[in-house]
Parts: sequence; C-alpha cells; structure tokens
Amino acid sequence: MGLGVKHWHELKWLLLVFSFFSFFAVCRADQPEQQRLSIDQAIRITMENSLQRQLAQDNVKIARDKLAQAFSAYGPELTLNGAYNHYNEQPADAQLAQGLVDLGNAASKMAYGPNGPQQQNIDDSLNYYGYDFQLSQPLYTGGKLTATKNAAKSNHQSAQANLTVTNNNLILAVKKGYYTVLLCQEMEITMNDAVSSMENHLREANGYYKVNLVPKLDVLRAEEKLADLKQKQLLAQNNLILAKASFNYVLGVDLNTNYSFDSNMESGQLAHDLNTYQTEALAGRPELEDINAKIEMARQAVLIAKSDHKPTVALVADSHHYEPINEAPSKTVGVVATMKLFDSGMVSHRITEAEDTLKQAQTGKELLERGIKLEVEQAYRNVEVALKTIEVSEKSMDTAQETLQVAQTRYKVGLSTSLERLDAEVGLTQAKTNYTQALSMYNIAVAQLDQAIGKRIDSK
Repeated sequence: MGLGVKHWHELKWLLLVFSFFSFFAVCRADQPEQQRLSIDQAIRITMENSLQRQLAQDNVKIARDKLAQAFSAYGPELTLNGAYNHYNEQPADAQLAQGLVDLGNAASKMAYGPNGPQQQNIDDSLNYYGYDFQLSQPLYTGGKLTATKNAAKSNHQSAQANLTVTNNNLILAVKKGYYTVLLCQEMEITMNDAVSSMENHLREANGYYKVNLVPKLDVLRAEEKLADLKQKQLLAQNNLILAKASFNYVLGVDLNTNYSFDSNMESGQLAHDLNTYQTEALAGRPELEDINAKIEMARQAVLIAKSDHKPTVALVADSHHYEPINEAPSKTVGVVATMKLFDSGMVSHRITEAEDTLKQAQTGKELLERGIKLEVEQAYRNVEVALKTIEVSEKSMDTAQETLQVAQTRYKVGLSTSLERLDAEVGLTQAKTNYTQALSMYNIAVAQLDQAIGKRIDSK
C-alpha cells in the first residue's frame, strides 16, 4: 500500500526536523567543552607533565643509587675465577716436574734397590683446568670509604635540592603564564567595551549630523577613533590567543587545548619588611641547600685525596683447585697491607686540586647569597610599586568613568564637542588598561617574591 501525498509531505517534514536536530547535536559534540582551570590545578598539571621535573627526579634516583654503591663498598667482595686450557704438548713446568720425579726415582733405586719407594709419575694430560675463589674484606682505607659515603650523601641532598629548585621555577612559570592570560583576557574585554562604546557614539554622531546638530567632523572623528580601537581590539584578541598557547606550553599539554580562566586577580599587602624576607630567603632557598651540599662534597673530596697517603689493609681469603696437578695449598687466609711510597707528587697535586675546588665552592656560596638578597629586593620593590599603582589606577578609573558620563551628557545636550567625549572615552579605556596591568604586575611580583624567598610547593 503506497503513501498518500499528505502523508508523504508529513514524513519529509519529520525527516527534515530529525536531520536538523541530529546536525545540531553533532555540532555541539564536536565543540570541545572548556575546562575551568584554577591556578592550583595548573600547577598540578605542570608537575605531572614537566620533562624538566622528570629529569630532576631521575637525578635524585641516580644519586640514591650512588649512595647505595658507597655503602656496598664497606662489605666483603667474593669473586670466582675459572679457567680451562688445552696444550698441544706438555707445558715446560709439567716437564720439569716429571724430570724431578724421574730423578728422585733413580736415586731411590740406587739407595733401596728396585723395590724401594717410588714417586708417582706426573699426569701427562694436555688439558689443564681449575677454579679459584677469592674473598676480600676492607679493614682500613685511610678514611676513603667514609669520605666517599659522606660525599654520596651530600650528592643525594644536592639532587633533592635541585628538584625543589625545579619545582619552584615551574610554579613561577605557571603563575606568570596564568596571570598573563588573565591580563590579556581583561585587555580583550576592555577593548571590546571600548569598541562597543565608540560604535554607540558613532551612531549618535550620525544621528545628530543628519538633523544638523553636529558637523561632519564629529562623525569623521568617531569613525577614525573606531577604526583605531578595532585595530587594538584585534591586537588584544591575538595577544590572548598567543598567551594561551604559551601557557599550554608551560603546562605541557597540546597548544590548542582550550581552558577557561577566572578573572581572580587580587591585591593585598606585604606581610613583612624587606629584611625579614631576605632572612627568610637565606634560610629557605633550595639553591643554598644545593651549594651547601656541593661544599660538603668538595670537603669530602679533600679527605679522599689525602687518604691516598695512608696505607690500606684488607682481609683476603683464597680457595682454589687445579687439575691435573694441585700440589700448592688450596686454601689461604691472610691480611694484606698496601702503602704507596712514591708517586712523583701525584697525590699531593690531587689534594691541592681538591682544596682549590672547596674554596671555589665556598666563594660560589657567598656570590649566591648576594644574588638571592638582590632577587628578594627586586621582587619586594616590584610588589610595592604594583600596590601603589593599583591604588592610583583605581582612583583614576573612577574619575575617568565619571568624566565620561559628564561628557556624554554634555554632548547630548550640545554643550560639548565630539572631541571632548572622544578624549573621555580614551581616558576611560586607558584607566582600565592601567588598572588591569597593575593587578597583573602585582600578582606576578608576588609570585616572584615567593620564589625568591624559597616558598615550597606545598605552600599557599
């Protein structure tokens, strides 16, 4: 049974509606949902994805392995040596031994007759094989083992301090990137508002011009300013795209990943004075932990070099068996002492080199402390300036907003020119820009101050 014309048209409409909603659903599914990202979440993502942090973690593992090796050196060492040799004729030693046996047998016959005691012949085999176990236990090394262990401990501490440095640097990079995105985001909003306001002004100017209330110059000025603002709007949009891409690079995610950001830039006050922050930095910076560990490593290197002037004593045990002959004692136990008597000054030069390296590390610490104090002061001063700038720009923004309202009212009643209103528009846009930049500067400066004083990853 065929469908009637009416039913056929109804079916086509149903199919069309179904297709429309299906297409709409597919389009919504293709659009990536923006994930709202807080700064703490951004830090966690960066820590999980950072290759720099992975390298620093690997260095900690390597240092831990070196420390385990240093402890292993205190224990005994057991080695096994095995050998198999095949000769095309008897070795000279075996021939000599056989000759001695024959000589001894001849002397025995002369003394005791043919029935006298006889020595056994040496095995004439051409295959020689055997094994040898050696056990060695160091008893005294002139302090070398202890110094090596302490140096390995310091190396492990240095690697851990470098991991903390890496964490702090990543946190600073994340905060800088995050607040830069917020700055660009706010700048885009400011320019969008400025363009919208200028478009309204242009419409008003055109309306007043049509009824001969304002000259053509007012319209031209508004058009010129609108074109300028649109260029700045495009620049702000592009800056936001680039800022997001750079931030994604810091996070270690795909550059096209789309996050949404809360405009949560806030201002506060400095909790301490400069001297307090500098003191905190000298007590908490992981870079100082690193340099202290390196100084200790250099100090242990001096002890290791000096140990070469002292004797070494070790307990040595040996057990072996050789075929076809094994006339030597098969087990020995003894104490071996070794001392270098003359080396043409090699050890003395090593000691001097190690001492110079120690002095260099100590000088490096002093230089680092000076640099840290300077970093703290720079960040502290930047926070101070940003706070003052925020205060000034807030007042300026309120004044600019009031000025624009007055200029708009005066322009509408014909008491002012278009130029006065344009100046008020520009003033408000600039005041908003200054305020946003001051907030961004403050938050970044606070992040730099946290990094300068050595604030840890788990700190708020």
